[in-house]
Amino acid sequence: MSNEQDPRNIFVNQRQEYSEQQSPSTGERRETQTTSARTTQQKAEGGGQQSPQNDYERRVAEMKRLAAKYEREGEGQLVKDIVNNVIEQKARGQLSNEQLIAFAKRVAPLLNAEQRGRLEGLLEQLLKL
Repeated sequence: MSNEQDPRNIFVNQRQEYSEQQSPSTGERRETQTTSARTTQQKAEGGGQQSPQNDYERRVAEMKRLAAKYEREGEGQLVKDIVNNVIEQKARGQLSNEQLIAFAKRVAPLLNAEQRGRLEGLLEQLLKL
């Protein structure tokens, strides 16, 4: 399974868009996009490899930024972003219902009973899309 099809990466585009919004200028955003594309290309070519610790720290930082974003914007915005992302990925053939179910099964043990109930309701909606 490619990285883009991995359900754990369901919010990759969302994280990238959020990171770009945090840049103070358009020029800096373009540089971030160029650097990101260059890094992706280097990884594909086997060059520019990051240490596991740097990769972990980068992912933790991304998750903290996302948590802060949705703390400000609320659960409603999070659900909208999830639905929009799922619609886009399904339209491109990059996400299947089986991947959504697998993702929900991996996440469910981390949630309390109320959160699991909301996740199940959201999953039902996403499977119908």
